[in-house]
Amino acid sequence: MGIGRVIWSGIVGMVILVPMAWISFTFLNLTGSVTGGLIEGLEDLLASIPGVLGMILSILGGMILGVLLIFLFPVHWALYYRPDDVMLIIALMTPWILTCTIASAISAHSPRGGLHTSLAIGIGYAIPTTILYFALGPIIGALTGGGGIGMTVTSLIDGLSLGLTDLPFLAAALLGIFEGCLVGAFFGAFIGSLKYKPEEQIAKTSGISYSTSSKESTSEPTLSSSEDFCENCGAKLAPKDEFCTNCGAKS
Repeated sequence: MGIGRVIWSGIVGMVILVPMAWISFTFLNLTGSVTGGLIEGLEDLLASIPGVLGMILSILGGMILGVLLIFLFPVHWALYYRPDDVMLIIALMTPWILTCTIASAISAHSPRGGLHTSLAIGIGYAIPTTILYFALGPIIGALTGGGGIGMTVTSLIDGLSLGLTDLPFLAAALLGIFEGCLVGAFFGAFIGSLKYKPEEQIAKTSGISYSTSSKESTSEPTLSSSEDFCENCGAKLAPKDEFCTNCGAKS
């Protein structure tokens, strides 16, 4: 895969992850799982908002919360602190597996392509997450007229993340992103292997056409009927002569 194709597949995967996180949030009780049942029915609360606007807010809220939760809680955290909670592990891994599988099915044509697609999704989310984390404090400080308020907000976010995952927010988020995309990379590489056609890849890189006509064996060139003279002695030959009647050379 070229760099442009990898970037494009990463962007596609980033978009796909959002509804996949909503599925995990809505149908796999992601909130209740990560809080150990302390917070239950948050998805039902969002769904209870009346009207079309309520439905839109419910879907958008579920997507945003789903993405935040799968970023904040890395897979290793679930395996270390809650190894017996199978539903939690499934809820955290499912969005990444579905995302990498679908994105690789769309754009990858080899195992390496599926791996690159999955990693591009992780890198695509890691970069803006890091930028936003470091820019959040100065932005809030500029809006409120005091830099101390922005730093306080950043400290509160880190304190909340430490209380939930024993990691500051940026470390938890980056681990959550890359652990998730690495899990999904196995499935992305598998999907890429199903679409892998070695002869087409060789043809693209070497410029050789692997059509059926090119695979046919070619016979050894023979003297055509228009060539009526022996190449060895110059004697005239009949069209059906296989050997020169003068010197015996093969025609």
